[in-house]
Amino acid sequence: MSEAAAWANDYWFDSLGFPVLRVAKAIANTASRRISEKQGMRLVGLEDRDYVSGRLPSERWEITAEEWRAWKACGKLRL
Repeated sequence: MSEAAAWANDYWFDSLGFPVLRVAKAIANTASRRISEKQGMRLVGLEDRDYVSGRLPSERWEITAEEWRAWKACGKLRL
């Protein structure tokens, strides 16, 4: 899953040209949280969000294009 997330991040920043990637994750989804942590994202907020399974406490994560490229260039990205 980490490889797919990295490819999606590359596409988001390099192909689509967006400056910031923001994602919401259910707090209970620890596997998804670990992917964000491994890929250099930072936690920027907490909120309740609606999911298919109902309303759940969630975290908001983000990373900028510059941060993503620097993270990859330093070799910190572990796939």
